[in-house]
Amino acid sequence: MKYLNLFKGTLLRVIAEIKRYYLNTLSTFAVMILIFYFMVIGINRFGSPASLGNNLQGVAVGYFVWIALLGALVDLSWTIINEMSIGIIEQSFLSPLGPGVIYLFYQLSNFIFMMPLTLFMMVVIFKMAGLSILVPKEFFIILILLIFQGYGIGFILSGITLRFKRTQALLQIVQFAIISFLIASFDGIYKFLVPANAYVVAMRMTMNNKPIDSYYWIGMIVSTLAYLTIGMLIFSYYSNKVRKKGEIAVY
Repeated sequence: MKYLNLFKGTLLRVIAEIKRYYLNTLSTFAVMILIFYFMVIGINRFGSPASLGNNLQGVAVGYFVWIALLGALVDLSWTIINEMSIGIIEQSFLSPLGPGVIYLFYQLSNFIFMMPLTLFMMVVIFKMAGLSILVPKEFFIILILLIFQGYGIGFILSGITLRFKRTQALLQIVQFAIISFLIASFDGIYKFLVPANAYVVAMRMTMNNKPIDSYYWIGMIVSTLAYLTIGMLIFSYYSNKVRKKGEIAVY
């Protein structure tokens, strides 16, 4: 029952944040869509429109995956930075359930409410790129696995944020470093060890109506669970460390 109450509380918190700061949320999505729009215009004007036609699907899928993954990677860290700044981070540590469970439920609540907006953005981006809106159901399954892998990495970054406090520059580096994982090519088991890489390949395969074998599905599921478990363990380690040292707040 206590976990149900906690989940209900985090849901209400996310709803309150969306209602209070809806302009910021809508503006963020608008900026992301405009960036893609100007990317296409820039390639048409300064690049080769012919080659763009052949690669636009890859550009659209890659850009959408990058946007969806960004929120999973850095949202929790920015939330913790904000809570430390305004002095409410201690509330999570006073709970008998612990900060790890609280922030896990917070991420799940965010997923429930942000997923429809993310899918709406995907529809707009695909429409701008002239791609079919009727994507295979496997695409969404892969997207969910990718986002939860991102949550695992997000917990690692959040643990580092708890320990070192000011990690804004690190988070900005991560936002662009993940691009290299999206466009790189890895073989064998390495594609499952590198964040996001295997999932992008699988998404392109589904968009091209190519089958994904069971080995590949198992690899993605195991990778997601491994990153999520490792992320939770590292976050728990750092949260216990700052609690014992009395370093929960910024100062």
